[in-house]
Amino acid sequence: MAGLFVFVASPAQYSTVGRSIQLSGSVGGAGSGSVSWVSIQLGAGGPTVKPNGRENWSWQGLIPNNIRPGQAFQIIVTASGVIQTKGWPEPEYETVDGQAVLNVVLENVVPELTVDSFQSPVVVTQFPYVFQLEGSASEAKPEIYGVPQVQYRIGNGAFVAASPVIGNAARWTAGVSVATKGDTVITVQASDNFGSVTTVQKTLTVFEYPMPTEVDPNAKKTLAGVPTTSSITSWTRLEPQCSDADIGASSNARLFDPLWLMTRQWQIGEFQGEDTGSPVQARVRATGALLTRCYFGELPSDNKAPPYDPTLEPLEAVVERRRMRPAGADDSRMLTLAVEAGLHFLRMLERNATAKKYRPAFLAHYVLQPPLTLSADDAGRRFVQTMVGRAPDARRLASAFRQPDSSQIVFDAALNIAAADRAPVQQVASAWLAWYDGLFTEPGAPSQDAWMPSRLEYAVSVATRLSADPQDALTFSASEFDGGRLDWSSFDINKTAGVDTTGDVYPIALTETTMPAPVSFHGAPAPRFWELEDAKIAYGLVSAGPADVAQMLMIEYASTYGNDWFVVPLNLPVGSVTRIDSLVVTDTFGVRSLLRPIGDPELPQPFFSLWQVSILRRAGESLGGDISPSERIGAPVPNLFFLPPTLGRTIDGAPLEDVLFMRDEMANMGWGIERSIESAIETPLKLASDPAPADSAPPPSTALPRYRLSTTVPDNWIPLLPVQPNNTDNAVSQLRPGAVLQPNSTAKPQFARSEVLKALSTQWLYDEEVPREGVHITRRRHMTRWIDGSTWVWTAFRSEVGTGEGSAGLRFDQIEDGGRSEQGFD
Repeated sequence: MAGLFVFVASPAQYSTVGRSIQLSGSVGGAGSGSVSWVSIQLGAGGPTVKPNGRENWSWQGLIPNNIRPGQAFQIIVTASGVIQTKGWPEPEYETVDGQAVLNVVLENVVPELTVDSFQSPVVVTQFPYVFQLEGSASEAKPEIYGVPQVQYRIGNGAFVAASPVIGNAARWTAGVSVATKGDTVITVQASDNFGSVTTVQKTLTVFEYPMPTEVDPNAKKTLAGVPTTSSITSWTRLEPQCSDADIGASSNARLFDPLWLMTRQWQIGEFQGEDTGSPVQARVRATGALLTRCYFGELPSDNKAPPYDPTLEPLEAVVERRRMRPAGADDSRMLTLAVEAGLHFLRMLERNATAKKYRPAFLAHYVLQPPLTLSADDAGRRFVQTMVGRAPDARRLASAFRQPDSSQIVFDAALNIAAADRAPVQQVASAWLAWYDGLFTEPGAPSQDAWMPSRLEYAVSVATRLSADPQDALTFSASEFDGGRLDWSSFDINKTAGVDTTGDVYPIALTETTMPAPVSFHGAPAPRFWELEDAKIAYGLVSAGPADVAQMLMIEYASTYGNDWFVVPLNLPVGSVTRIDSLVVTDTFGVRSLLRPIGDPELPQPFFSLWQVSILRRAGESLGGDISPSERIGAPVPNLFFLPPTLGRTIDGAPLEDVLFMRDEMANMGWGIERSIESAIETPLKLASDPAPADSAPPPSTALPRYRLSTTVPDNWIPLLPVQPNNTDNAVSQLRPGAVLQPNSTAKPQFARSEVLKALSTQWLYDEEVPREGVHITRRRHMTRWIDGSTWVWTAFRSEVGTGEGSAGLRFDQIEDGGRSEQGFD
């Protein structure tokens, strides 16, 4: 049977269309007939519209509201017409139809709704509690969807329309009134003209604490405003003195005169006590986040930093680590490790039935070769002479097994390993290489080195964020870390430069309910009558004069207020930052008290900065003038507890390298004295550190005068010469390491051999980093275990105070004549 052909030109099949749509197409197959009508149905069972035109039709309009955002639906185009089936002798016509079905998806456009954060929990003296609720509401295509309508409701109440902010249609505001205490759910929803709704819920916690009753304004009060009858003649504690050897009368605790006891109670102020109970439960709510980023070195500005997981790596180890293993076969460091690791490779070959037959080949091909230069100490030379030609060299093995372009180990053809045996031998080599690389932790790239040679100290920055709010992005910088224990006090909050933590894992809420434990200390009064107190410390017997204010305050605190403190434990993960949100204490009478953290905006400005992290203050920056105290540079940041991944205990080795920096005012320069360096067998190699004494006996008076170009200096005294920098860092002067050239016609300079001074070849030392007392740098091995049981071994620098000024006795241009010398210049 003949029929019409309906074509849809736009939009395409299975495409995404907007709420405002434009359809076009054509109808064919009518021939000598005609198209009677065309209709468009929007969705199965939806409304029908008439397009413009018939053979070539088009329509533009809005998708109806019954089709939701993101929903797939059909557009059905139907056409009807007549065609001529017979032309002679009389024409005949037949009614025909045609249909096209277009499958499309409506764009997912819904209102975007945000609710600004508000204070919760809050404490009020009476209800209702009124506050301003604000936020924003917008639509992706306002010209089609319009401005969303915002409504809110309190608890299960009815929805109430919010008011748009004048001059900013995207912002809305509402005056909210809460009449019940406890947790109240506030629901806010935004809807557009097509029935799309977005809902956001917030919880408001309100505590009610009525104001205390009025007291006599003329009555005597304590500093806290509590009425009192105490005076300078009152007592806070009575201690009986019994000189009788028989303690029976004292232990009986007989009461002869109740009135006398009541006067004693009045005397020590017991009648002033409030009807309060002891805390039996404490609920802590906090927000915490683990460290997510770590930047090594001084943080110049906002930077990207590699990810860091404090549960896997101790921060001190990754900050202090230095290069340990030799870089190649020509590096003479740690020869003992090269030999021991090579022998361990032979042992691993022996344990494999297939690979052990290639033990002679590996030993012959990678045997330890004689070094280009022998070790400077006798022990090192004997070790080299003993092991050369007898043990494999792990340096050469590691270089051969590491393939920069492939993860699979490729063996040298000279080993003659059969194709069938390559897999077992590769398995042994891979296991040995993983063991060799995991022995020590070292910086893998210059960006992982936190040591700053120009400052003779470490610098590191760690970062995390407590929420998606940019104000909760925190960067902690330790810019002057000398080595040792890297604790929270080593860090400051960096406000001028930060590490980008956008997109990192957001924190979790911490809630812990526990029983408060009373604080105890030596000499505290016993809480029970029959409990014998410790007699080692008796605060009542401490003698104090009229001017001993500190001792009297200590006695007063221990005797009167010592039992007013309680400890509430809070379990926190290592390497986290925590902010206390609320602390609710329940006492024995069932009364719940809300304790606000220090720094709460509704509390007065605190004058307490102990155990709080400060804001980093750089050289030349002001402490702040007209800005608020909380924004001043160097001011403490309240309510922020930083628990860095600090090591508990480390095993430290003997110093392998010892370098002393000192100033020489006579020579107008500084010296880097290499007192010991690491030998090839990983032991300290002592170097002569004292300058050679001058000639003790003067030449005979009859001898001719002689000229001395300069005095000699020990080879391990490396000069630090002052130079003028390029002023890119506003430095006045810097110290550049030089070399010793002895006046013995050898013309062979003696350069630095220690790792500390070699690091200064690219970065010159700031002049102020070598004060008059000097600097003492040591390098040694450290080992520890981390919380996951892993073992960490690394080499680190330690920066300590030096031994003061010194002199190398360096002088130039001297004329020695008959025991008398005329010096030129220093």
